[in-house]
Amino acid sequence: MSFRKFMAVVAICLSSNALKAAEIYTTVFNVIESKKTESLLILSGSDGRIYKTARTPENKEYFNALIGQVVLLDFYKSGEELIVNRAKVVSSNEADPEVYDLNRFKYNELRKFAPTDLVSYENVSKIFSSMLNDGDKRQSQCFKRAHIWAYDMWSKSNVDSEKVFIFYTRRFIQIDEYGWWFHVAPMVTAGAEKFVLDPTFMDRPVTLEAWKTRFVKGSSKITCPVVKHYNDFYENQWKRLCYLIITPMYHFRPMDIKMRDLKNKQRNHWELSELQDARRAFKDGEKTYEGLDTGKKTITH
Repeated sequence: MSFRKFMAVVAICLSSNALKAAEIYTTVFNVIESKKTESLLILSGSDGRIYKTARTPENKEYFNALIGQVVLLDFYKSGEELIVNRAKVVSSNEADPEVYDLNRFKYNELRKFAPTDLVSYENVSKIFSSMLNDGDKRQSQCFKRAHIWAYDMWSKSNVDSEKVFIFYTRRFIQIDEYGWWFHVAPMVTAGAEKFVLDPTFMDRPVTLEAWKTRFVKGSSKITCPVVKHYNDFYENQWKRLCYLIITPMYHFRPMDIKMRDLKNKQRNHWELSELQDARRAFKDGEKTYEGLDTGKKTITH
């Protein structure tokens, strides 16, 4: 079967040990030596997952040579770990990486973003209940929490989400002496509805209106219009108390929106350095996100 017809993970049965083997077409985004075990960590560009193999000199040389290339990984799942049996470079007649867009850690001008439709509130709730939450909003930053939540949804559940930023104007900050100038959380689609997932502050998914109300001191009378361009917020500091900007999941900080709108610096990909930074928003993040470990201890707790 050609690569053009076969992009999904294919499950096949292994022998008597009852382990399930599978194959995936992906790009090798990076190769990292584990600090916990004698494993080599293979960062997959197509799904953001971490695949493991034995840390031998031969494997290090082989997999480092595959960085940036489209490969077919044969692997099996052992507990929560994905163990590589073998990997081979995909020939040019099997794959067109530009068209099939395997590397989500690299900008691709052909990539079109569309949020995943989760269809029902029940499905949204299942995603919400699986989200990591350290429970200490005083010592972690919202944009880092939001980034890891969005990344987890994408890499673990194959969900492309959005983010919603609420920006407070100088008018609001001066009147209320408010302590933040923005807040952000992931947002998902279910049919015609949008739901914001913010488990540090909410005990369930909520509508965009309910989320906005929570962050304007519970007042439903304060309207925060949804705007598309950064300057719609920045140049209108006295007309409104707040504004909402909705972005694809890849945007990390407000600066990304500013650079997109004022400098035409487009973002439709993940940045490893941002994910490494964001994972430190969670307690024991260096253990939970081994493949994103910077070698530094989590300092937000």
